[in-house]
Amino acid sequence: MRDAYPKSVTVWYFAYGSNMSSAKFTGSRGIIPIDYARVCIPNWMLRMEIPGVPYSEPSFSSIIPRDDSDVESENTPDVIGVAYLITEKQYRDVIASEGGGIAYSDIAIRAEPVTEKDAAKTGPSPVVRTLASTSIVRRPPPKPSQRYMNLLTVGAEEAQIPLSYQKYLASIIPYEPPKSRWTKFGAFIFLSIWGPVMGLMEKITKASIGKDGNAPLYVVWLVRITVFIIWAVHDWIFAPIFGRGDGLRALERKEQRVDQEKLTEKSFCDKDSHITYGTL
Repeated sequence: MRDAYPKSVTVWYFAYGSNMSSAKFTGSRGIIPIDYARVCIPNWMLRMEIPGVPYSEPSFSSIIPRDDSDVESENTPDVIGVAYLITEKQYRDVIASEGGGIAYSDIAIRAEPVTEKDAAKTGPSPVVRTLASTSIVRRPPPKPSQRYMNLLTVGAEEAQIPLSYQKYLASIIPYEPPKSRWTKFGAFIFLSIWGPVMGLMEKITKASIGKDGNAPLYVVWLVRITVFIIWAVHDWIFAPIFGRGDGLRALERKEQRVDQEKLTEKSFCDKDSHITYGTL
């Protein structure tokens, strides 16, 4: 089947977030891969730093290089995900579906296959294309929604990602919707105002996507400025009055407890361990 596509028009796309889920990647996004394998990116970590909408979808995943001066990196494994073999046209569709360059930038990076069977598909050290953070990030990272984390954990289970990494994904504490009436009221007001605004930004972005999968620069900056304003309103007005909508502070004690239970090893990419896991 792979021979139907010349090598010059195919790429290995590395999915580490919601696109690991077949329901998301082949279902709602309609991208059917030619093949797939499981790979790890040495010295890169998963980070929930792409800002979404407070009180609803506070953050989305990205990957960043490991920084040993970052305390959080001590208990964070190297990122593992699914490498899809797709056409260049399909990869441009991926870029378009992920915001057209607003929050992510296209990068090429060296990967390592998880098992020998994965290596038979990709080669011993494939170069994969993926999407990483641009300047629009939120630090400290907000909590992702439970809906979003379900896509990651289900996708990792479907692809038979190593159990140790599945355990890591399951340990990420999601955003908990407000329980008090006062915070629910604030969240309702906030989402009533900014939900339609973000919906409009999404429509503008989709309508402006070019053949390369990217939105024009003026749309990129329009959406980025809108996201900045949304979070400024959250930080300076709604959070002090109604309570935070990003999951921070309220979960601080829970995170400290989870950190003590996490694996202490930094990497799952070492040759002695990663080839012993299950097969596709």
